[in-house]
Amino acid sequence: AAGLVPALPPTVTLGLTAAYTALYALLFFSVYAQLWLVLLYGHKRLSYQTVFLALCLLWAALRTTLFSFYFRDTPRANRLGPLPFWLLYCCPVCLQFFTLTLMNLYFVQVTTGTGVVGVGGQSQWSKGVMGYLCSQVVFKAKAKRRPEMSRGLGPACVRQLL
Repeated sequence: AAGLVPALPPTVTLGLTAAYTALYALLFFSVYAQLWLVLLYGHKRLSYQTVFLALCLLWAALRTTLFSFYFRDTPRANRLGPLPFWLLYCCPVCLQFFTLTLMNLYFVQVTTGTGVVGVGGQSQWSKGVMGYLCSQVVFKAKAKRRPEMSRGLGPACVRQLL
């Protein structure tokens, strides 16, 4: 470690940290304002929009917190305990996956025209949503053990999934 030097000078690193912290804080406050507008104008409280905004708010809060730690002590921010490390480094990636899945579900509902309430008050697509989510979790878990499966869904890959 004696011969290693930082890739960027400290002034550039500090400037980038400040810029990222400011951008994430700006995103946080704009999403927070959007959620207050939903509440103020009486829009549907549990909808794709509000869940998406809540996920974005949590993501921006975690990123703002992480980058604000870099102002004080960068080495300490990189040596966090297991729970803070997972919360600040890993949870935002999970939130991005949930947000992408939510957008996929929304676009599937919009493009197929489903979502009509069926027999017994249960929506037509609720069973498909659970099937889709379960298949995504299984695929991601199997792709983690066997990375070659994440390259595409060819016939051989589908047979390996089953």
